[in-house]
Amino acid sequence: MSNANSKDERAERIERIQEIVREDFDRIQDTSDPFIVLNLDPNSSREEVRDRYERYERFYRAENFQRLGNMDLTRKALDVRRAIGRSMVEIQSLFEKQEAENMIPAAGEHPDLPDVDPDAAAMGDIYFRDGLTYLRLGDFNAACRYFERACDYDPSRGVFLANLAYTQFKLDPTNESVVEETEPKLSQAAKMEPDNAEIFALLARFRINTSNQSGAHEALDRLEALDPNHPLLESLKKRANY
Repeated sequence: MSNANSKDERAERIERIQEIVREDFDRIQDTSDPFIVLNLDPNSSREEVRDRYERYERFYRAENFQRLGNMDLTRKALDVRRAIGRSMVEIQSLFEKQEAENMIPAAGEHPDLPDVDPDAAAMGDIYFRDGLTYLRLGDFNAACRYFERACDYDPSRGVFLANLAYTQFKLDPTNESVVEETEPKLSQAAKMEPDNAEIFALLARFRINTSNQSGAHEALDRLEALDPNHPLLESLKKRANY
């Protein structure tokens, strides 16, 4: 009886393996999208992609199928394995391109910034603080106006630009052109003040809101390195599933 049960279990396991391979093989025949090949959402993070690839890689090892003695199944399994390998390379290239476009400067790396008269810098700081006040009150329009004045008086301050860009985004978060303009402005602000934790908090918030999980994790890493006790760090990590 135990031998019969063992044979039944083995037959069921092989049948299930065949079903999985058929599903994966059919999927790779119908698409060239590397995320679909790996059965992933296109907004998946680098960690999610790596975990899924490693699961497939373990399952589709040649020795797992050669012992089954089914040449057609083995051939399909190897085709799937090759497809997931190519897809992993493509996705890694996409991540590298995205990171290059959104590159956060190294800590302590400061670009050349315009010289600002001390009186103008002081006025910029006053307008910036007024902008923060209106931002806390929820008046985004007024906050934008004050942040714009702050940037006019002192264009050397990345935190002024970051708050202006993020507040403009908050005013119209579904506007595609606004969303497209916000990322480069925040990245530029980070380049201007690479040691300012507040800029990276805003950058992380924006990337979380736009489902750029890998970018959010990168910004959170910098935020934590600059200020491990930042009041928003833990809540942003939870929002980013980090």
